[in-house]
Amino acid sequence: MRTFYFLFVFLLPTLFAKSQQKIPDSLHLAFQSASGDSAKFVHSRAIYTYYEETNRDSALHYARYRYELARKNGRKIEEAYLLGQLAYQQIYRGNLGDGLKHLTEAFQLIEQVKEAPVWELTPFPTPESNRLVTLSMLNHMLGHLKLRNESDESAFYFKEGRRIGLEVGNAFRVTVADMVLGNYFLKQQEEDSAWVYAVEGEKFAKRGGIIKYLANIYFVMGEVHRRKRNDSLALTYLDMSLHYADAEENLTVAALCNESKLKYYLSKANADSMLEYGRRQLRVLRSMGAHTGLFSSENILSNAYASVAEGFSLKGQKDSANRYFRLALQVNDSLTSIKQARLIELQRLTLDEQIRLQESEKERLSIENKRKIYLLLGGIGAALLVASLIYRNNRQKQKANLVLEKTLTELKSTQKQLIQSEKMASLGELTAGIAHEIQNPLNFVNNFSEVSTELIDEMKTELQKGDVQEGLAIADDLQQNLEKINHHGKRADAIVKGMLEHSRAGSGERVPTDINALADEYLRLAYHGLRAKDKNFNADLQTNFDPSIGLVNIIPQDIGRVVLNLINNALYAVNERSKRGEAGYKPMVKVSTEKRAQGLWIRVEDNGDGIPDSIKEKIFQPFFTTKPTGQGTGLGLSLAYDIVKAHGGDLTVSSVEREGTVFTILLSDQ
Repeated sequence: MRTFYFLFVFLLPTLFAKSQQKIPDSLHLAFQSASGDSAKFVHSRAIYTYYEETNRDSALHYARYRYELARKNGRKIEEAYLLGQLAYQQIYRGNLGDGLKHLTEAFQLIEQVKEAPVWELTPFPTPESNRLVTLSMLNHMLGHLKLRNESDESAFYFKEGRRIGLEVGNAFRVTVADMVLGNYFLKQQEEDSAWVYAVEGEKFAKRGGIIKYLANIYFVMGEVHRRKRNDSLALTYLDMSLHYADAEENLTVAALCNESKLKYYLSKANADSMLEYGRRQLRVLRSMGAHTGLFSSENILSNAYASVAEGFSLKGQKDSANRYFRLALQVNDSLTSIKQARLIELQRLTLDEQIRLQESEKERLSIENKRKIYLLLGGIGAALLVASLIYRNNRQKQKANLVLEKTLTELKSTQKQLIQSEKMASLGELTAGIAHEIQNPLNFVNNFSEVSTELIDEMKTELQKGDVQEGLAIADDLQQNLEKINHHGKRADAIVKGMLEHSRAGSGERVPTDINALADEYLRLAYHGLRAKDKNFNADLQTNFDPSIGLVNIIPQDIGRVVLNLINNALYAVNERSKRGEAGYKPMVKVSTEKRAQGLWIRVEDNGDGIPDSIKEKIFQPFFTTKPTGQGTGLGLSLAYDIVKAHGGDLTVSSVEREGTVFTILLSDQ
């Protein structure tokens, strides 16, 4: 009897294949009337999509047909895409080994192909966009394979497929990934995460007109509410899911919804509803075969039998209940055997694939080494020929080389002097700012010290008079003064330590840094440095710092120099404009930070004279400056640009004459 049930479960796709609904006449006629491989390829896609979740044998047939067309016509990107579809059908027919083979071949193919013509896939015209869409889909299918093998890596591949889909702007790939991740987190009992991805999936599905997957998305929403015991919302979403599943003839989702409703009615001990949905579930499962698709458990057929048994049990019909309980146990045992056999086969195929790849790599290295030897021999021969020609001309060039070397040495020396000059100028500005910052607490220390001296004299006088109470009162005042002296002394000490930390050369290592505090610090230092040189200068300093940034891994000394240089330039620009005495002009410098998807933005904005369009492209060039002779070396922005690039970021400028300039630093997430 057990053998019979094993065969029943294993052969269900074949036994019930004939019960599948036939392809609509419109799709069949369009396909039959199409002429040429390109037209056949496009029309067969609709047929594949129709069968994708309802008849895996038919879907596999049309996927193979399309794959052969793509291969015949050299459509490499679509060939890889269709290998992914073949893998998907094999995975959910239970052939994990064949699925792994198809995916391995697809990944190798897509990495080799950078540009290739395509018939379809996406509305994007560039080959790279189509390649990325295919790569997104292949990661998605690898996630399915890992999921069926109960691997925790499945979520990583689904998320990677979603990331690539977002990058290329493909709503379909993002919708599918959201749907899959919603189901995945349901299985992991992480209902909140499942809800988040389901909501995202609904948004992208409606935005892209992708109605096909709303059934599964609403199932996730309904199941989340069922588990949270929000009965009304659970039934609403499950009914919506069944509506879309019926409209799209998606038996997989219908089975998922039926199972969810069975669990709901079991919790309510509603025997009639359990029997109704249990029988519906069995009809659906017999229509679609043993492998019930996307994310339902392998033992969903066993669950259906068990649910019907519970319904009979609640109605007191023990004989019927026992019969269905036995069916559930027998089907579950059979599926467990299949699952174990499949796992062993997949492990064997994975090992075989690793061995094949190692052998292929050895062969490739052998061919590569031979090619290198031939190239080396040829290169030696060519080098000997060239050397004989060079030798004749070498003596004539020696004198010229000596002159060039001398000129280059002088140029390098001049360059070092200019760089040192730029550094000393920055150091001077920084020192002036530090001095101004320290002067304030030192003034407090001096003032309270003088007052304390006078208080000591007064206290001595009162004690000599014998007025102890007045002497104690003066002592209290003296103690308060000493506390204030200590407070402002520590304040000056903190300023010095902070500035030394930002000014020293450092180790060149990235450390977590409060970028908001760093930017605020250098804004004040730059402003006070300019004020130390020009007492008449005033400007409106504005800040807008994003508090969500937190700590950023940077080299603080280097980024500090960049920010200081940009702020100094902004202050110089508004100062120069203010000297002309324009009516109503108020100098303003604004420093802001913002965290975005691309990374961290730091902006330095001023309302100075702006940069003329004719020189915008030159400002980052070494030694280019708009300042008068002796006031700038033209290396500040060049060095700043190099420092930001070394951090993997970018430095850009936007400017309008007579309105102002905005410099933007973009630092990617580390």
